[in-house]
Amino acid sequence: MIFFPEKNSKNYPDCWGRCNSTLKYSIKKIFVDKIATDDKLTKNILEYYQDAEIVFLPKNKSIHDIASDGNPKHSLYLTHGKAGVIKGCPGTSTDYLCCKYQVINHTQNCPLNCSYCILQFYLNQPATVIYTDVNNILRDLKSKLALQPKRLFRIGTGELGDSLALFGSRLFAKEIIEIIDQMPNVIFEIKSKVVDIDDLLHLKNKKRIVFSWSLNPQKVVDKEESMASTVDERLKAARKAQKAGFLTGFHFDPMLIFPGWEKAYPSLADKLYSYINPSGIAWISMGSLRYPPSMKEKIILQYPDTKIPYGEMIIGNDGKSRYARPVRIPLYKSLYEKLFAVPNPPFIYFCMESALVWNEVMGFAPASNDDLDFRFTKSISTRFKNLISFSPELKNYLDALNLDGNEFQSG
Repeated sequence: MIFFPEKNSKNYPDCWGRCNSTLKYSIKKIFVDKIATDDKLTKNILEYYQDAEIVFLPKNKSIHDIASDGNPKHSLYLTHGKAGVIKGCPGTSTDYLCCKYQVINHTQNCPLNCSYCILQFYLNQPATVIYTDVNNILRDLKSKLALQPKRLFRIGTGELGDSLALFGSRLFAKEIIEIIDQMPNVIFEIKSKVVDIDDLLHLKNKKRIVFSWSLNPQKVVDKEESMASTVDERLKAARKAQKAGFLTGFHFDPMLIFPGWEKAYPSLADKLYSYINPSGIAWISMGSLRYPPSMKEKIILQYPDTKIPYGEMIIGNDGKSRYARPVRIPLYKSLYEKLFAVPNPPFIYFCMESALVWNEVMGFAPASNDDLDFRFTKSISTRFKNLISFSPELKNYLDALNLDGNEFQSG
């Protein structure tokens, strides 16, 4: 059930209130599609942002007609999702291994203003989109999971927008947690750079929920992620989640080359394990800076103080600018050797890296995307007993069904 604040009341529970990192964000205008007017999530969002201007879209008018010059960081667009809300994470070239992660793009855009964020490259809506047809999304998810009951799906929010930074995103996370017990073959990840989780920690269903955070040295956070929570704040939130009975995950992505990175990343690994028991971490990813070459000019224009676009980059096999492999490998090794050097280490993987890099850093490489997907499930079933009700078999991960065109594809 969607949480309803008391009518005309600003006495929200702490997590839903204007607190913590959400104090930094300002929603000034909300556009409401006619189809979304009566949705419970719409009513909750309008109640929460009582000071925002509300604009109901006239029939047969699009958001581009009404708000062509809108600021997506300060405006919301409440509407219903179309095909592709649930889909495979957009892996790049076949030269880079993809883990077959699935995403629910419930929120599209983000208020955090990270200088390297790829959203600035290809999201062109004049407002941050939030899909309010929650029941339709969840019904669609259940039906698709039922088609492959012997495969564990890793699904999450946070690809096209932070999972916790906006009120509507947190309400959707709450909905997922409350029904996770009805979906026995999914493990759901709530990925964020902020820490507003307090009102989620008391929820009953914790078994297959992963709260995860992106991590970078505080020097990077200060320079490139100025609207996000600090490293210590993220790790304190992760510790609370772990103590409450949830799994945690961490994403060192994008890792950056800067003066002192050789000590900064190993030190960050030590800090992570000083807060979090490694045995309760579901997974840790590593990935280095990468972006479409045409995004360079946008970064320079929007973030004139950043040095990110001026690093020495090559064009990878996927057409993206990235550090050369001889640069990436020592960067990864400096972190991996620390992360792996503990009893019962978490499952550690690369996001969009070649088999050559896997072999150089970890000493092995998955045979294929299917094999990597299967290794995730084997790790989960081995390290967290009784988390899933079936024994994973590789045959159930080969040639995964391509449902409805773009959904649940291999990436």
